[in-house]
Amino acid sequence: MQQTGFHLEHCRPNCPKAAHNWQNLYDMLTTTLTALNLPQTLGDKFDPVLHHHLPKVCLAGCPNGCSRPKIKDFGVIGYVTPQITTAPCSGCNACVQACLENAITWQPSGIVIDQTRCLSCGECLRTCPTGTLTAGENGWELYLGGRVGRHPQFAKLAGHVPADEEVVAWISETMLHYLENGRPQERLTHFLDRTTESLSQLTSLNEQRVYEIGIPRIISRIKEEVGW
Repeated sequence: MQQTGFHLEHCRPNCPKAAHNWQNLYDMLTTTLTALNLPQTLGDKFDPVLHHHLPKVCLAGCPNGCSRPKIKDFGVIGYVTPQITTAPCSGCNACVQACLENAITWQPSGIVIDQTRCLSCGECLRTCPTGTLTAGENGWELYLGGRVGRHPQFAKLAGHVPADEEVVAWISETMLHYLENGRPQERLTHFLDRTTESLSQLTSLNEQRVYEIGIPRIISRIKEEVGW
């Protein structure tokens, strides 16, 4: 990975548990990050460039997170939110039994989903035989600033986006922000610690759609959405 200047990891392909297919996103990120010419730009910061200097990006097709996205600089997790339709529920309880979070209950009036428990993994959708449950909002959860080592920390939720292109823009612009404004010898993880502390607290955007990265274009988009 020294040759590319980054680590890009993913969970296993064609997983039946996947809430979102990551393969197209993986190809797009490979092309975009390669175009940033990170070996040269990181070489200007570090001599020599070591394994822990390389930015780490991880894709997971669902909230199970088998590829461990929450301990990487950038974690991207697929999600799909169940939506209740008008199709009659048979009361089979298949979705209730499938939900590992106990987020679904069946009542005489039909099924009820506790959104505070639901992780949007999509398992209930695969078990519903009547079409009472269907896919609602779906896309990618974005996480920022995870790491292991001497001072480990989980990545923080940075937002939700529906499209692969928005994930690529978020990661590439954050990397450009780091390359242009990071201090000499400053690793990406420490740059993220330093810059996110200087930002305002997480801003809620429609059911915790939040963004906390210091990139003018995306901060501008937040301002438009919340009316700053």
